[in-house]
Amino acid sequence: MSEPRRIDFSSLDAVSHDRDVADQETDVDGTRWALVTYAPGAGRADWCDTPHSGYVLGGTLTHDFEDEREPLRLHAGDAFALPPQPRHRGRNEGDEPTRLFIIDALA
Repeated sequence: MSEPRRIDFSSLDAVSHDRDVADQETDVDGTRWALVTYAPGAGRADWCDTPHSGYVLGGTLTHDFEDEREPLRLHAGDAFALPPQPRHRGRNEGDEPTRLFIIDALA
């Protein structure tokens, strides 16, 4: 276990895995902690099989699933847990940015 510390996301460079989706991320004891911002209309291009736990800070996000089950719609104040299967991908269908805090496994 690491020493107690403050994590300043504002000091982290944004990483973009998809167009108009920016992650500010850091490694905390072998897990990825990230603040993720989806611009209006932005979404992940590929299916993801990484498990995620998180909290929607602002906006809305819809997760689609590869097996075509009902989408998971999340709003500000919602927490969520996504297992590795079925594979998933998020998209912002709203007209304001969506911000999430997530914790997941490192690749």
